[in-house]
Amino acid sequence: MGLMEMASGRSLWRGYDYYKSGNVLSFAKVSEIEYTGVLQGNENRKYEVWINTEHPRQSHCNCPHANGKRVICKHQIALYFSAFPRAAEKYYQEVVAYEEEEERRQEELDRKVTAYIRSLSKEELRETLYEVLYDSEDWVFERFVREHIEDF
Repeated sequence: MGLMEMASGRSLWRGYDYYKSGNVLSFAKVSEIEYTGVLQGNENRKYEVWINTEHPRQSHCNCPHANGKRVICKHQIALYFSAFPRAAEKYYQEVVAYEEEEERRQEELDRKVTAYIRSLSKEELRETLYEVLYDSEDWVFERFVREHIEDF
């Protein structure tokens, strides 16, 4: 399992953002599987990062999130993307494709829900609304009441 597979989705996206924003101040190849770098963090902090692409859990960063822990942070991902820019581009293309697919799924769901609602009679709509409101979480019902029923 590689660095990208071991990182959280948040660390991946933030690491990509750090890479694209130029937060990798310097990096060097130490060996075929090891890279080191200095990254600009928040509030002008600089972090020393070392990654091992063959043994990702041996990678480390002195940021608060990863220091002394065996987690993959955004700084390690940014360094990885600097060393492997094709992996960064592939990651970005996968994110774009996923978001486009999610948008298509949502549009299809919207079309199906709209078609279903339009197929219902007035009485069926009322029954469905009652079921949804009374079976929903309390906060949904309370919000509905606050927004639609005066003096309740």
